[in-house]
Amino acid sequence: MNNLVGKMILHYKIIEQVGQGGMGVVYRAEDTKLKRIVALKFLPNFVSLNQQLRKRFEIEAQASASLNHPNITIIHAIEEINEDMFLVLEYIEGEELKDRIKSSPLPYQEIIKIAVQIAEGLQSAHKNGIVHRDIKSGNIMITRNDKVKIMDFGLAKAADTELTKVNQTIGTLAYISPEQLQGAEIDHRTDIWSFGVVLYEMITSNLPFKGDYEAALIYSILNDEPKAIQNFRSDIPEHIISLVSSMLQKDVNKRISSIPEIIKILSAKNHKPDVEQNKSIAVLYFENISPEKENEYFCAGITEDLITDLSKIKELKVIPRSDVLPFRNKEINSKKVGEVLKVSHILEGSVRKAGQRIRISAQLVDIKSGFPVWADRYDRMMEDIFDIQMEVSQKISEALKLSLSENEKKLLGKKPTEDMRAYDFYVRGREFLSKNGKKNTENAIQMFEYALSIDPNFALAYAALAEAYTYKYVWYDGNLKWLGKSIEAGEKALGIDPNLIEAKFAIGMFYYHQKRFTEAIEIFKKIVEERNDFYPASRWLGITYHILADYESAIKYFEIARSLKPYSEEPLMHLEMSYRKKGDLEEAKKIEKEYLRVAEKKLEINPEDAVTLSRILGVYADEFNFEKALKAAQKVMEIDPEDGLAIYNCACGFARMDRKEEALNCLKIAFNLGYKNVREWVKSDPDFDSLQNEPEFKKIIGLNID
Repeated sequence: MNNLVGKMILHYKIIEQVGQGGMGVVYRAEDTKLKRIVALKFLPNFVSLNQQLRKRFEIEAQASASLNHPNITIIHAIEEINEDMFLVLEYIEGEELKDRIKSSPLPYQEIIKIAVQIAEGLQSAHKNGIVHRDIKSGNIMITRNDKVKIMDFGLAKAADTELTKVNQTIGTLAYISPEQLQGAEIDHRTDIWSFGVVLYEMITSNLPFKGDYEAALIYSILNDEPKAIQNFRSDIPEHIISLVSSMLQKDVNKRISSIPEIIKILSAKNHKPDVEQNKSIAVLYFENISPEKENEYFCAGITEDLITDLSKIKELKVIPRSDVLPFRNKEINSKKVGEVLKVSHILEGSVRKAGQRIRISAQLVDIKSGFPVWADRYDRMMEDIFDIQMEVSQKISEALKLSLSENEKKLLGKKPTEDMRAYDFYVRGREFLSKNGKKNTENAIQMFEYALSIDPNFALAYAALAEAYTYKYVWYDGNLKWLGKSIEAGEKALGIDPNLIEAKFAIGMFYYHQKRFTEAIEIFKKIVEERNDFYPASRWLGITYHILADYESAIKYFEIARSLKPYSEEPLMHLEMSYRKKGDLEEAKKIEKEYLRVAEKKLEINPEDAVTLSRILGVYADEFNFEKALKAAQKVMEIDPEDGLAIYNCACGFARMDRKEEALNCLKIAFNLGYKNVREWVKSDPDFDSLQNEPEFKKIIGLNID
């Protein structure tokens, strides 16, 4: 039948075509008798005369009509006109699950909410002797009220009806069970396999089995094991990871077979993901016990390299450098730090460097027991530093009973450079870059350039140089030439190492600072697809969408960022802002309380953390505890009066207390310290809503004044 849009078919007025697939064309239509919107599903013309396919279509109607469950699409009627047969179905407004998850994985609680509804719908079908046989994310709709609807029982098989031939596979290949591919007898467990694929996809935003062509995909389904979920994210509890594994057992007799049991497992511990069950580690900055205190930079370099190396182990969650930096050179209780960062283990140690000899001591501490599970000391020459780092990483994996793949072993053995002089300049540069100030950034650039003059194939040095150039633009003089240099350095890094995630991110930030937000979003999303555990990409996706006033998308990515850093107030602060801008003040208040709790817990260990302290000023202001807020602001100024971010946060806090003069003064100071090139964010920051019409505010952020 040709395009029917605008025509009357029986008493149905066709409005628009909304879908087309191998088993039908779907239209949105008005039922003029009952005055309701419905979906009409027609057999396409090229199969309308095929009796076998007409029979299958008839079975779809019979199977669907026998089901009455809120998570299954309702069939209202089956109609015929001339030689055409069509179903009249419940019309569902919403989005397909595949569209919701195609760019990024879903937050944990949303996964559970959707998965339980899918399971309940399947349970109803299986009780009625019906196997769907085409469960996939494209056949699951999420309504505007977050209700799940399983669609298209077109491939369903009534209990006593065998329609397909041996070796004939039906459905979308990536979701098909091994027994279907092998032409074996199938039952409800084939739906459990496909449901497992969908659950894995929701968690990781990736399919568990892949191939560039059909034969390769079939081989993968029959032979390969999916990448470990821990490789993508750390907030998924062990019982959910085990469930997915059980659902994706290739041997149907080893596969979990009970939908009620699946629902029970999904609902267990639903209130809170048990992130501490996973193997996770925080590498604290190694103590410098060298005679020369200037070797501090070298200790920091070793620490950061170990963080980088350990991050290559997919079964291990590693806390990034930025989150252990506040505890550097502090008298701290490592067990307490581990509890705050929600990790199972802490690595701590010391470095003594004398001439070309080096001694490194390290120990791995179990947070629960407080005792070391591994410790060792290395007395070597400087040229052996990379071998030491590799050995430490391997020993940690052995102590934690992690199995390293051949590729992971290869990555751990890969040296960033063969020249120790280049490496020395590189770690000096990283040390300068970790500090505040224009001069430190310029020194960092010089160090990285020295490193590259010695080893022009040093990809990490190019990536670090790109980061430093971006700092120069954002924090200091705003000259666009630094952005040009940044992308040039980033592209050189990728030319040497196409998989270097830091270089890809630097290019994304280049586009962001040029206000080329569409291109920035595209790059950040690609990074998230490749490395779902790379926090900066999710965070900056949220920031970019917030600036564009797409608060739903901003919240989505800030939630992902929150799942990656459950111990940090930063993603919670962003979430609170987006909820506030969206107008959901109740949810904003809940988030605000949570980020106050998280921040104050960190401050118990390090009360000198100026940025964390400055972030909670606004919360104190909202609680009308102005005395506490003012004391906190004063302390921030005393701790680090040259930290532009901390002073900016003070401006936010003063604005929320309606102390406009102090807010404007702090904003000026922050801009003078190098915060001037974040004006796009300032314009969208809800903390400054009360200042938007102030002439001085407009002048500071560069708006034209009438």
